[in-house]
Amino acid sequence: MTSNTPKVAIYVRVSTEEQAKEGLSIDAQIDKCNSFCQARDWEIYKVYRDAGYSAGSLNRPALELMMRDAQEKRFDIILVYKIDRFSRKLRDLIMVLEDLKEKKINFTSVTEQIDTTSAMGEAFFQIIGVFAQLERGMVKERVELAFDRKIKLGEVVHRAPFGYIFQNKKLVPDPENSGNLKEIFEMWVTGVDYKELLKKFRLSSSTLYQIIKNPIYLGKIRYKGQIYQGKHTALITEDLFNEVNKIEKKVEDE
Repeated sequence: MTSNTPKVAIYVRVSTEEQAKEGLSIDAQIDKCNSFCQARDWEIYKVYRDAGYSAGSLNRPALELMMRDAQEKRFDIILVYKIDRFSRKLRDLIMVLEDLKEKKINFTSVTEQIDTTSAMGEAFFQIIGVFAQLERGMVKERVELAFDRKIKLGEVVHRAPFGYIFQNKKLVPDPENSGNLKEIFEMWVTGVDYKELLKKFRLSSSTLYQIIKNPIYLGKIRYKGQIYQGKHTALITEDLFNEVNKIEKKVEDE
């Protein structure tokens, strides 16, 4: 074989319930893959075997080893007998194929018309890329819809701010800091220098400014520039919040 001969990683897999099925045994898959390589004069780098593992997850020892070897570019092609030997989840397949494309490693199936070593293979990768982009967009939309729904229901979607904790997935006053939170606002109104507040409550100046501007302490939630009524308990009155922010604005303008 010449130095230009591609090196092939053969991946074979059976799950426990499939081991007795005709044509799906490990040895049968290896024989088919070997014949496929011989017909094309490809060099077999290694056979990676996962016996007794489902295709529902990518957490398989031989598969993980093969992907580590792919990171080191130890072979040029991954060959499977059927795609479902590799994965039955389109999302997993797309993720792996995108990663392989970046490393310029091709993916081929013995029994299906998928061969990224050919000109059609580039088109296949582009199609896969479209599906990957679509999947990412759909995931983003689902996340945004879930966030929008939570906000409309008055639920908080970020970590608990100073003065609150999460309890049973609900935002509740922090027994240790909720009193301090109110004291911060009251001291600010009386004209206490902010440096004293930083020292007394062990806060950074950025955290302090975030606190006095946050409507969450009114029992409300700010999301995408809008204010929504929350379901959590307010820690201060609206009059106190507005008074503090009037003073804070004057300080900024000076």
